[in-house]
Amino acid sequence: MFGFKKSDEVKVKDINEGFRDYEKNPEKIVIVCVDELRVYNELHIADASCLPLRLIDQFEEYYPEKDLIYYLYAYNGYNSRKACQKLMKKNYNVYNLGDFAKYHEYCEGEHATRKDKRRRR
Repeated sequence: MFGFKKSDEVKVKDINEGFRDYEKNPEKIVIVCVDELRVYNELHIADASCLPLRLIDQFEEYYPEKDLIYYLYAYNGYNSRKACQKLMKKNYNVYNLGDFAKYHEYCEGEHATRKDKRRRR
């Protein structure tokens, strides 16, 4: 009715579940933070790489393997959703993990890398 096709729907996965999936199968899953590098450097999921949303159109240059599964997240969940929509149009298998604030390890700190531990909440 509104021009949305079922194939336009972004696949969503809980960020904690996504990290557990990655731990089980790291050779098939890539976790990407779409925040700017300064935000990524402050705090991010361990083993996650960073490609800011403003560079998402160059994703193929950084990640040419379309047979892998890409889990995208950002501090603001809207940005990861927007990135997923763009990559779905390029036939990437992507999941939106949403926003980083829902990451349980954020509080525990076991699987999050923090540049400045003094700022821990």
